[in-house]
Amino acid sequence: MVNGAANVYVERAGKITLSNKQFTSDRQLRLVIERMIAPIGRRIDEATPMVDARLADGSRVNAIIHPLALDGPSLTIRRFGHERLNVNNLVKNGAVVPPMVDFLRACVEARLNIIISGVPVSGKTTLLNILSGYIPDNERIVTIEDAAELMLNQRHVVRLEARPPNLEGRARFESAIWSGNALRMRPDRIIVGECRGGEALDMLQAMNTGHDGSLTTIHANSARDCLSRIETMVLMADSKSRSAPFANRFHRRST
Repeated sequence: MVNGAANVYVERAGKITLSNKQFTSDRQLRLVIERMIAPIGRRIDEATPMVDARLADGSRVNAIIHPLALDGPSLTIRRFGHERLNVNNLVKNGAVVPPMVDFLRACVEARLNIIISGVPVSGKTTLLNILSGYIPDNERIVTIEDAAELMLNQRHVVRLEARPPNLEGRARFESAIWSGNALRMRPDRIIVGECRGGEALDMLQAMNTGHDGSLTTIHANSARDCLSRIETMVLMADSKSRSAPFANRFHRRST
């Protein structure tokens, strides 16, 4: 996490510390950001002062410059481990106990719809990855993500990733668009990396129209807040009159 040229923070084991590294100037930091995103066809300037992208190694990068960033360019990089965590890692670290693992495995195998909620950096995607490992290998899975992070081991997987506008401001494909199209791709299950807006309605439609056993994640402080946030996101899809029936059916059929 870089807050201007002089402040470089690093997070290790959940603890953020100030590094002894610095950039020589805000200009150098700006050039580094431009060199990072240029190979993936992105740009950052005063007309487009914010960028969120996935690098070639899978890392997530977010950058903001002037005039939005007042104290110099801001750069945040999220790196992911190359080794996929499994349920044994969760048990070893005390995140879950074996009976919980058995219950979650039964939910996936029984094709219950599962929404994983939690605060940022709480391990939602990690848990989603682990639970997806219980999906039978003979099922067709379609994954939809804003930035590809999921690592599924099944053979029959179609991976879709949202795309920002090109340099001309065209050809933008958001996850909400993909989630509607995925219903026509004959999936057995749909996995949405994260529901954060109107795509929640498409996700609920998928879960209730023959695609049981689908999974997604949502930012929320608790399970009750998760349901409330789903209702809010459905309203964001401009479908207020349809939100209550879907929410009620979701509450009865999902875990």
